[in-house]
Amino acid sequence: MKSKIPSEEVAVKMNEWYKLIRAFEADKAEALKREIQYELEDMEENQDLLLYFSLMEFRHRIMLDKLKPMKDGDCQPPFSEMLTEIEMNQQKLTGLLEYYFYYFRGMYEFKQKNFISAISHYKRAEEKLEYVEDDIEKAEFLYKISEVYYHIKQTFFSMNYAGQALDIYKKYELYGMRRVQCKFIIAGNLMDAQQHEKALEYLECALEHAERLDDHYMIAAAYYNIGHCMYSLGDFCKAAEDFERAAAGFEAHSFQQVIQAVFSLTHIYFKTERYSDAAASYARGMKSAAEWEDEIYMTKFRLIKELYQGDGGQDSLKEYFDILESKELLADTEELLQDAAHFFHKRENYKAASYFFSRLVGVQKRLQMNNYA
Repeated sequence: MKSKIPSEEVAVKMNEWYKLIRAFEADKAEALKREIQYELEDMEENQDLLLYFSLMEFRHRIMLDKLKPMKDGDCQPPFSEMLTEIEMNQQKLTGLLEYYFYYFRGMYEFKQKNFISAISHYKRAEEKLEYVEDDIEKAEFLYKISEVYYHIKQTFFSMNYAGQALDIYKKYELYGMRRVQCKFIIAGNLMDAQQHEKALEYLECALEHAERLDDHYMIAAAYYNIGHCMYSLGDFCKAAEDFERAAAGFEAHSFQQVIQAVFSLTHIYFKTERYSDAAASYARGMKSAAEWEDEIYMTKFRLIKELYQGDGGQDSLKEYFDILESKELLADTEELLQDAAHFFHKRENYKAASYFFSRLVGVQKRLQMNNYA
C-alpha cells in the first residue's frame, strides 16, 4: 500500500508557492501549483491545508489576472465561482487562514475598484494580523491597505501604513521594488496635502532606485508620478514629457498602465488646446482601453473629449460623472469636476459652471466623510 505524503511537507511547498505568487513569478508558481495539486491526492487528510490551498489558489488567480486580465472565453473558473466555494467554508477558517481570507478578498475588491469594500475586508484582516509572524507578509499587508486608503484620499491613514511598510522593507535588500512603491504612495499623499516639492524629492529618489534595479515597470511608473507632480505644479510642458516617457515605457513592455499614462497626456493636450495632439492621443488611449477592456478609462476618455470638444451640452457629461461616482472613484471625479466647472466658467456659461461647482462640493464632502470614517 502506497504511503501517504505527510501534510507538513505539502504545507512547506504551499508556503513556497505563496512566496512565488507574491514575487509575481508566474511560471514557477504555476509549476509548483501543479506539483502541489498532484501531491494533495496522496496526502494524509488535513482539512485546514485543503482550505489553505483554496485560498492560495484564489490569490494565485489574482496574481495571474494582474499580469494578464482574464477575458471572456478563458478556461479559468470565474472569480465569483471561486469566492462562492471559499465562502461556503468560511465558518471553518480560523487564525491565519481567516487572515488570508479577508486579506485576499480585500485585494480582489480593490482590483474591482470597490474601495470601500476593500477597506472593510482589510480591516477584518488587520484584526487577525497577530497570527502573521513573517515580517514581509506584514509589510505586504501594510502596503496594500495604504494603497486603497490613498485611492479614496484618506491621507493620514495611507501615509501611516505606507511609512510602516517602508520601515520593514528597508531591512530587506531584496525588496527594492516595494521600497520604490512605498515612496510612490507617500509622494502621492504629499501631493494631496499640497506638499509638491517634498513629493518631488521622494519621486526623484524612487526614479533613481528604479533605474538601479533596471525595472522597466517601475521606471515608467516613476515618470508617470513625476508627471503628475509637475502637472500639479502647473508645468504642463514638463508633465507632458514625463507622461509620454511613462506611456512609451508601459507600452513597450505591454503593461496595462499605459492607459493611465495616455489619459493624463490626452488630458493635458485638451487643457492646453493642442487639439491635434489630443485627437491622436485620444485614439491611442481608447484603443488601449478597448484592448484591455477597461470600461472606466473608456468613460474617462469620452468624458474629457465631450467636455473639450463636445456640443456644449451637459447630459453626456452628467452621465459620465454618474458612472464614476457610482464606482466610488471620488478622487478622479473631483479632479474632472473641477475641470468642467472652470471650463464652463471661462466660457461664461455660468449655469453649467454653477452645476458642476455644486456637484464638486458634494463630492468633496463625501471625500471628507471618508477621511473621518
